[in-house]
Amino acid sequence: MTKKKSPTKQPIPIDWLQIDKFIAAGGNGQQIADYLGMHHDTFYSRCVKENGMLFSEYAAKRRSKGDLMLYTAQFNNAMGGNTSMQIWLGKQRLNQSDQPRSNEEFNGKLANLLDALHLINDREEFEILVKKAKENKKPPFIEEGIKC
Repeated sequence: MTKKKSPTKQPIPIDWLQIDKFIAAGGNGQQIADYLGMHHDTFYSRCVKENGMLFSEYAAKRRSKGDLMLYTAQFNNAMGGNTSMQIWLGKQRLNQSDQPRSNEEFNGKLANLLDALHLINDREEFEILVKKAKENKKPPFIEEGIKC
């Protein structure tokens, strides 16, 4: 009796353009391998064989593209008038806050610092200024020199 040869298992086809989209959307190698129905090690090996690079390198390039597309979409959404997106991007990129910062308080402290810097005559006064600033107090030569 002769044994029948079992048919050679055909490799699962990989559509690398689709994989690029999955990666750009934030998918990782394990998720993609699961989607394809193959073991992740097989998927990583196929990436090296078919693309000439490790999956980590391959994915980094595609993920970066996805990040840029997302930033662009958010920005365009904000520029299109989406107030919520404008506020969110302002907080993320411009360090804006819901807690208003008093310009008077900030400008007053800045003005005092600039006035103090103009009055420093030597290293000793500079060290006094630094020490008092850490204590949030005005050094004596500032009180004498500034007329409010």
